[in-house]
Formats: sequence, C-alpha cells, structure tokens
Amino acid sequence: VIAFICGLIVIILMIMALASTDWLMATGWRQGLFIHCIAEGAPTPLPFNMQDPPGCYQARDVSYIQAAAALCIITLITDIVATLLTGLGLRSKDHMKKYKYYKIAVYVMVLS
Repeated sequence: VIAFICGLIVIILMIMALASTDWLMATGWRQGLFIHCIAEGAPTPLPFNMQDPPGCYQARDVSYIQAAAALCIITLITDIVATLLTGLGLRSKDHMKKYKYYKIAVYVMVLS
C-alpha cells in the first residue's frame, strides 16, 4: 500500500514539474522545460540575450533542456507503469501473481 501511495505522489509531482515554468528564473523572465515567458516591463538585457517581446514562447532548443525533459518524461512513464503494477498486485488474490506483480513493480521503480 505504501509503495502505491508513493507512486501516486511521484506521478503528481512529476506532472507538476513538467508543467512548471519555474525551472530557471530572473526578474521578469522564467523558463520551464517546454516554454519560457517574458513579463511586461522585464528589465533588459534578458537572460541568454533574448530579444523577444513580452509573452510565452517555446523553450530554447539546447541539449541540456531536452535531456532534462526526456529524463522527466521517462521517469513519469516508468513510475506510472510501476504504480499500475503495484495496484494490480494489491488487487490480485493469487499469491503467485501478486508476487510477480510486486517483483516487476520494484524493478520498474528502481529504473524510474
């Protein structure tokens, strides 16, 4: 039960992390994994010498941002799989199936 609850918490936290635009912040500017936003009246020069007007735009196309996004997405997917396997193990009445579900779930959570 504890592993299932922890898996659900990780899923919620990973979705929040992926949706956040607060990974990098400066006065009037913030960037997430997928978008960056510039506020009205943001002091110049903006980070990374950006010249965009105020608003939100697609994130910069640099390898470390793409790598971080890929790792977060992989973590989210593997944790969803592990949490589902844990749930199936909790639901199963057959002890052998329960053991197999739990064993695979542990390996997937370690991978995650």
